[in-house]
Amino acid sequence: MATDKFEHATFYLTKDQVNEIKRLARDNQISRSALVRMIIREYLARQEVNQVK
Repeated sequence: MATDKFEHATFYLTKDQVNEIKRLARDNQISRSALVRMIIREYLARQEVNQVK
């Protein structure tokens, strides 16, 4: 997805979270990177909603 402005963010995951992502990706037959992007988009969308309140 191309955007006008690129912002770099670092997310730190626990070993359990990494294992859960691997399991979810395998169970849903999608790549881990695609799953992580989906998780991050959901997280950022929730942050936006919380900032509007």
